[in-house]
Amino acid sequence: MTRDLLDCSGREWDVVGLWGGNKVFSGRFDHAIDEKGRVSIPARFREILQRENHDRLYITNFPYDGERCLALYPPSQWDTLNANLRTKPRFDPRVQAFETFFIGGAHEVPVDRQGRILIPTNLRDFAHLDREVTFSAMQDHFQLWDRKILEKVLKAAEEKIMDPEFFAKLGL
Repeated sequence: MTRDLLDCSGREWDVVGLWGGNKVFSGRFDHAIDEKGRVSIPARFREILQRENHDRLYITNFPYDGERCLALYPPSQWDTLNANLRTKPRFDPRVQAFETFFIGGAHEVPVDRQGRILIPTNLRDFAHLDREVTFSAMQDHFQLWDRKILEKVLKAAEEKIMDPEFFAKLGL
């Protein structure tokens, strides 16, 4: 049961909070891709999407620390990302590379009545997605990983976090 709360300014919060005026995704959830390439979005993520009237997602390539996954954005966050990108120098080779890879690789995918999305074959291949996958929250969007690859990534991240300087360097 989700209980909505209001902060002192009257903005709505729920069990996963707010970030930048939008709901924050949190958690990791294991799911399976079916034989047609569809996967169910985690219920907690779906609740946020439905509350904000999002019936589709933008899904694209994402490299992380030498590994590959997919990044999934609600339309409002995709629009914010693109608006930010439009403020960058158009002919900067880094901007062009980002647009070619990240924006050019994106697909708009509808969320069906069962809360599933169809992951395009080229993106499944890019991220080496097998049947067993994990959704991982990233505050304003989420990622989709092959479960075994994410386990390796999390082990490496844990080793980095164990460094006493880690949080000091982050400023947290």
